[in-house]
Amino acid sequence: MAQVGSYYDELQALNTNVVAISFGLEYWARAWLAETQSPFPVWLDPTRQSYHAFGLESSIIHSWGWNSMRYYLQAAFRGQRPHFNRGNTNQLGGDFIVDAQGIVRLAHPSHDPTDRASLPKLLAVLRQLG
Repeated sequence: MAQVGSYYDELQALNTNVVAISFGLEYWARAWLAETQSPFPVWLDPTRQSYHAFGLESSIIHSWGWNSMRYYLQAAFRGQRPHFNRGNTNQLGGDFIVDAQGIVRLAHPSHDPTDRASLPKLLAVLRQLG
């Protein structure tokens, strides 16, 4: 999400609203916003209805695989401390583009916490909609 923030002006020009959805507590959403300096709002979904609606899984195996461990090791080498008490660490996320009519134009459910749709792919879909 932090990487998407650098495209804020282009996203605004494409008439795009970007929202992060979290099942965590408001405290952790505010901490994430402060850490990432994201210009986008965070909506809270503590019952994870949106996660279920988009078919996002909760998986210990996928959440704690090599990619996640490598991410945390790299963060530790940069001096960042992980916050493991932010909620269900097994819940996987995803990236979705939903158009003004409510049609899902891109669905990228994450296979692990580091798996995100590429920015070029997201922007290409948004440009086609514009």
